[in-house]
Amino acid sequence: MDTGPTDPREGVAELAEMLGLIRGVLADGSISSAEATHLTCWVQAHPSVVARWPGNVLTQRLTEIFRDGRMDARERARLSDLLARIASNSTGASSPAFSTETDLPLSRPAPVVRFEGRTFVLAGEMRNGPHSACAREITELGGRCDRSVSRRTDYVVIGGSAAGDWFQTGFRDVLDDVVRYRARAVEIAVISEDHWVRALP
Repeated sequence: MDTGPTDPREGVAELAEMLGLIRGVLADGSISSAEATHLTCWVQAHPSVVARWPGNVLTQRLTEIFRDGRMDARERARLSDLLARIASNSTGASSPAFSTETDLPLSRPAPVVRFEGRTFVLAGEMRNGPHSACAREITELGGRCDRSVSRRTDYVVIGGSAAGDWFQTGFRDVLDDVVRYRARAVEIAVISEDHWVRALP
């Protein structure tokens, strides 16, 4: 029996704290080794963040950086870019830092989208119409559309009108569920609304 992920509301305060810490690190326009080390210590002390997007992405990046015990210029630039995108994305869909084609939660490379027998979850507000209309497109092509992520989910489609608002509950919770299921070796593809639309006949 699939009991699903743990309560997605857990760790919200830690995510807010992480965001504040990131903005503090970015305030002077550069990231020192000491600041990166402090971020690493902070995520290690807050394991609930590691299980949530974008905390899991940040944790992975910090682990890669400090695998050899130091941070070089290229790693510093990549970390700075990641932190800037996380900080910017929390402000909402109008954030220019978020591109539904290039940003963090999307599966890379973008998968081939098939409809027949596949299960989709729509996350956030869609630019191409209400969820009911988008779900109808999916069912007409032989797929199904669920309201929440489960073991049978094949694709999560991130709505283009809400894609930048990762800190808001509904959108973030779907991504949290994807992270948890992936940790249990359940492969779920996360795709942009634009990629989904291009797959429609």
